[in-house]
Amino acid sequence: MLSLIRDLYAHQAWADAEMWRFLQSSPAALVDKRVMELLNHIHAVQRFFLSAVQGEPLTREELAVEMPASDLLLSYRQYHLKAESYLGKMREAHLNDKVTVPWFPDFRPTSTEALLQAVMHTVHHRGQILMLARQLGADPKPVDFIIWTAKGRPEPKWDVAASAS
Repeated sequence: MLSLIRDLYAHQAWADAEMWRFLQSSPAALVDKRVMELLNHIHAVQRFFLSAVQGEPLTREELAVEMPASDLLLSYRQYHLKAESYLGKMREAHLNDKVTVPWFPDFRPTSTEALLQAVMHTVHHRGQILMLARQLGADPKPVDFIIWTAKGRPEPKWDVAASAS
């Protein structure tokens, strides 16, 4: 299971980088209120669940900070580096540990459930963002897991100058 989770997080890093590259090629998207709300929301959920699995869940106040696009892009990159480092050292036995979600006091998901929630939640909202970006004139390409695997599981490319194909 840990191998699958690592794959899903590697895909997530690549797909998030591709999403950001598409958005950077569409100035209208990066000033769109809904796009920015969704980008901040995705990232808050990603950061929360990774921090919760690490035993130090971020507070609602920490997660509520709305970042401008330039800061948010940097934070996404840092998050993915942290996730890769942490998951690379994580042990399979840790996947069954219970995680605290302060706003759901009667629910204690396992680390597996928490890590999968962050991935699946991101997929859902990334699709919304890419649909909005298309409506705003961007030309996003598919970032599905199967596309990533067919391309040979590429590393994320965070620079806008590189091709987004």
